[in-house]
Amino acid sequence: MISEDPVVELVKKQKRNEEAMVKVVEDLEGKVDSEAAKLLLAELRLDSTKHARICEQILKIAEKTKPDRLWDARIDSYVDMQVMKKELERHIKLEDSMLKDVEKVIATTKDEALKLMFTHIAEDEKKHHKNVELVIKKAYMLSP
Repeated sequence: MISEDPVVELVKKQKRNEEAMVKVVEDLEGKVDSEAAKLLLAELRLDSTKHARICEQILKIAEKTKPDRLWDARIDSYVDMQVMKKELERHIKLEDSMLKDVEKVIATTKDEALKLMFTHIAEDEKKHHKNVELVIKKAYMLSP
């Protein structure tokens, strides 16, 4: 890893900030009485945990390659590409099914906190779908 790389240094800082946020939010969760507030704080804590782990993975990758070269590594074997594409397409179908279920909850519940949480989950599912399609296109140079 090139420790002088400004992107790497920013990622390290972001990881530390996210980990600190997890601790702050955990403390807040224990102090609030509202169940809806606890739910929203739990989402924030989990998102910060996820963000810290993403930064951790970026730093692991940065040990092997420069952060601006992440798409350069590709699978060369046609068979491996086809197997991976099939698996990713299966994942897209699963995400679609999950999104439909989440949208049913949003349409059915009258609780605003649940609607908000499931709206966030729906947004994540849509983002996941786009990310998997991007992986298929960029990493495997195949059309979805």
